[in-house]
Amino acid sequence: MPRYIIERQYLVPIYEHLLVEAPSFEAACCEALDDHVQPWGDDAQIDFDNAHSTTIAQAVELPETLEPELCAETADRYVLSDFLYCSDLDPLPIPPEFGEISGQEEDIGFS
Repeated sequence: MPRYIIERQYLVPIYEHLLVEAPSFEAACCEALDDHVQPWGDDAQIDFDNAHSTTIAQAVELPETLEPELCAETADRYVLSDFLYCSDLDPLPIPPEFGEISGQEEDIGFS
């Protein structure tokens, strides 16, 4: 049976309010996006209410000849990451229904 290594993501927004002094709005936006100029502070908030649904970000098929003893119960995340990104395996195309972040879904977030 084929085996796949899949990276899934649950994207949770983190927000922070900044007061930025700059000569223009564009310059202020550039400064706000620069983590070196405006590092994230301790008051950053995780916004679970506006989290996106889980999506598939990357996937590869693991050949039967490569690590045949690797199984889901004992797989180490670092080993899986190496296979996913460092093993020269061809990434699989992610079907749009699994990889795209759609608009705000009603069944996500915490109430």
